[in-house]
Amino acid sequence: MKNKQLFGVLALIAASTCIAGNQAPFACNLKAFQPEQRQRWRLLLDKVYAAVNEHRELPDGYTFRIDASRMPLSEAAEWIDLERRCCPFFNFELSVRGQDGTVWLSLKGRPGVKAFIEADMPMFHRQDR
Repeated sequence: MKNKQLFGVLALIAASTCIAGNQAPFACNLKAFQPEQRQRWRLLLDKVYAAVNEHRELPDGYTFRIDASRMPLSEAAEWIDLERRCCPFFNFELSVRGQDGTVWLSLKGRPGVKAFIEADMPMFHRQDR
């Protein structure tokens, strides 16, 4: 539950900062989904988390190497399509290296996105880091 509390505090800080700067609030809108879409989004989100086997910091976010055997490229693209509905502050990039098929999923955006990712994604809270 600590992560959810930290996430809430970060979201409130970010939302107030964005409102003061005339930007759309920096917060997820899970009401953007129909009930079946939310279930599918949750399933795909769990698969994203399980498929990440490496992450790298970027100047404006993070990039995650996805194990394509755990999450096919088509499902990664489907997750992006759903995620951008509830979190329009993210900029997404999905890249695939042709010869070896390595898949990288990047989440980037304006100031505050990195802290949001760190607070919200379980790979940043693993004990083995």
